[in-house]
Amino acid sequence: MMDHTLAGIVGTRVLTGAGLQAGAVAFSRGRITAAGTGPMLDAGNLLVLPGIVDLHGDAFERSVMPRPGVAFPYEGALHDVDRQLLAHGITTGFHGVTLSWEGGLRGAPYAQRMFDVLACMHAELGAHHYVHLRFETHNIDDVALAQEWIRGGLVRFMAFNDHLPSMVKRLGDDRKLLQYAERAECDLDTFQARIRQAMQASDKVAGATRELAATARGAGLRIASHDDPDCVTRRYYHAMDCRVAEFPLTRQAAQAARDLGDAIVFGGPNVVRGRSHTNAPDATEMIRAGLCDILASDYYYAAPLAAAMRLVRDGVLPLEEAWNLVSRNPARAAGLDDYGVLAEGMAADLIVVDDSNPALPRVCAAVVGGVLRYASRELPVLARAA
Repeated sequence: MMDHTLAGIVGTRVLTGAGLQAGAVAFSRGRITAAGTGPMLDAGNLLVLPGIVDLHGDAFERSVMPRPGVAFPYEGALHDVDRQLLAHGITTGFHGVTLSWEGGLRGAPYAQRMFDVLACMHAELGAHHYVHLRFETHNIDDVALAQEWIRGGLVRFMAFNDHLPSMVKRLGDDRKLLQYAERAECDLDTFQARIRQAMQASDKVAGATRELAATARGAGLRIASHDDPDCVTRRYYHAMDCRVAEFPLTRQAAQAARDLGDAIVFGGPNVVRGRSHTNAPDATEMIRAGLCDILASDYYYAAPLAAAMRLVRDGVLPLEEAWNLVSRNPARAAGLDDYGVLAEGMAADLIVVDDSNPALPRVCAAVVGGVLRYASRELPVLARAA
């Protein structure tokens, strides 16, 4: 079914900018057009939806390092990840590549491998793959390297992270820290020394953060802060033009983001599971309160599709609004204004979903740039113009 001559899709349930309706989506040269001529995929009564734009996903780390300290080549890992993305309806994935003082999987060499392999495999991958650089604020030694990557056009989105306080709290818990040490590819004593060294950089963090934010702004990047614990922190990052609040840790921080007009991200797994795995706010309750704009896969690629459908199934949101959380809104937050809506002139990225079992929606086909990149079942092809 990988037919590069496909001119569009027809169906009785197509989610367009005007809502869910019967119709056709034609495409040419990777864009949606007003009309098309040629073979049209017939989706019948299946849902035809804009492709999912996943603003924050780091599940690729499990393909690169499926067990702590056990690494696999990036070429095979990214091929595996590409298949996962498409099978779960993600046509645009922002990989959360961390540049941290930790080292190992979240250090500079692994990040560089991601950039190198993405460049080499670009033509072989079905989904759009972008890098969301997660910069650990106490990693001041790598500010210049991050700036080099940003100026070189390797990064499409950036977030400031500060996981040091949680690591400091674990000093003395050797069993837990050993897991992080294995991920960092060092022994426990070395990892503890890295924590203490990062702590010594605290007085330089503010200046380094401002410098890096200025570089990102100059490159036209959208910027986020991660795990804001309170209103003061959100306002601090907002002042540096960090207009996205990723996974705020309190309702107050989320409300501050809303008051400032910033986009708010929560995890799709939070909605699917009915709660956060870290005792953060319940994402569904945040959605009900109008304090969530975007749902990301976070650590589980199946989550955005499942979360959006659960919101519909549970009567929290109508389909159009639920789908905006995983497609249109994250695209806009990332600066991809021509993604996330099935309308003329927009990117021809869309998926076909079987929702006959609402609790287990299944992706039947994924089209990226007007090309059928994934199909899990045979769909009829109509030889007619749209």
